Amino acid sequence: MPSDKELFELWFAQPLRKLEAMPGGQGGFIALATSCLLYERLAKAFLSSKSLKADTQALIMQLASDFSVDEPTATAFWSVIRSGLLHQAMPLQQKQKAPLPKWAFHPDYPLMALEQINGSPFLKVQPWKFMKRVLELWESNVALLSASQSFPWATVGPVPA
Repeated sequence: MPSDKELFELWFAQPLRKLEAMPGGQGGFIALATSCLLYERLAKAFLSSKSLKADTQALIMQLASDFSVDEPTATAFWSVIRSGLLHQAMPLQQKQKAPLPKWAFHPDYPLMALEQINGSPFLKVQPWKFMKRVLELWESNVALLSASQSFPWATVGPVPA
């Protein structure tokens, strides 16, 4: 039976790396969305392992720490990218009728950065750098794959008859 690490490689890491090989960044949305859900699983497991509540604010603070960004950048990323991609397949642009930062992906951008452009907040994201950082974090914390009680890590085995 394959190990959790082997299954993670087969189900997530290898397909994500294949997406990066697509021309013109075509796999960026799927890679970023998948990386967001993988990161959220990791952050919740990590916080729970420290007996901390994994609420939105704690997840944002963990994101800031894991990706070496400030809290406003982590908050913008969580609100615009994570919430948008995981709920409606596109970055969110307003929350309760309040505008959120505009956004863009580009291969020359840093992993994530919140800047003021023409007096408005603008979120720059490099999907492949985000993906690679998430994969690195999982590589260092593979034991957390099976930490979720609500969403247990799948196994491969015979199907009951």
